[in-house]
Amino acid sequence: MLDEFAGYCALQRDQAPLASLLIYLKRKGGYVQLNQIWRELGPTGGGPFWNQTTLINKLDKLERLEVVTMERRIIPSPRDEAKKKTNTFYRLSPTTPLYPYIFGMLKIYKQEPDKYSSELVEKPLDHLQKLSSRSAGSDPLVGRELEAARELIGEVFSVGGDEVKRMIKERMARKGMIKSRRTEPETAKKEDVASPAKEKTKKMPRKTRKSSKKDEVEEPAGKEQA
Repeated sequence: MLDEFAGYCALQRDQAPLASLLIYLKRKGGYVQLNQIWRELGPTGGGPFWNQTTLINKLDKLERLEVVTMERRIIPSPRDEAKKKTNTFYRLSPTTPLYPYIFGMLKIYKQEPDKYSSELVEKPLDHLQKLSSRSAGSDPLVGRELEAARELIGEVFSVGGDEVKRMIKERMARKGMIKSRRTEPETAKKEDVASPAKEKTKKMPRKTRKSSKKDEVEEPAGKEQA
């Protein structure tokens, strides 16, 4: 499949339209109606496609390469529910070896102090093929995608691997995707348990000191009686 995709990419005089289409479908995640794709990637949305036929031909080719999946749905007309129309939907196939590396065709740069933008790298399709050819068939899909995300975050924020992992975990905890670590409550409990003990240890020396003072007072009194 990758060889066939490489052969198809070799026919692209301009790699940007096809690369933009793949990135667009990856960002959308699920099925997207053909009319919406044309509206957002065509001239109206400032996209790279100026001809709807060209867009459809690329989607059809990607479907034959099993890079995208196509689905036809019968949807009632919004004006007349009695009338029904057949609409075509496309999505990027999660099973394609290219899937984890689609965003690798982008480079991130800082536009403002707290704002980042992205643009296509030079020859994005060639870059995508290099990334996908490195993948091992036994590697889990999620693991490969997470590794690519870590590298990207590290480059954007100029931080090391440990810091990247911490940032990802904190964000996932805020989103409710994972439970926050239990170490904090446990340490809090340990501090609560330890605090009374500390108070007791502080009080004990005070009692011994008082008793020692009494002993010192009683000893001279005994000597005088003798």
